[in-house]
Amino acid sequence: MPLNDRQIAEKDRCSTCHGSGWTWWSAGAQAEAQPPEAGRWVVCRACIGTGRIDQKGRKRQKPDEAPGD
Repeated sequence: MPLNDRQIAEKDRCSTCHGSGWTWWSAGAQAEAQPPEAGRWVVCRACIGTGRIDQKGRKRQKPDEAPGD
């Protein structure tokens, strides 16, 4: 595990992304041409990708898979 992706204490984790630094975004009804399951990982705007409430640290690595896979 890279240094910037080490475990974050529960009390310091971002409540939006739960410490991962990324959130899953899907266009949903906005994009008629794409299937509904199409989406992508975007940097969590609450913690700016650090996974921490205090926004200290570097951006965390993007997950390899979609949630639920």
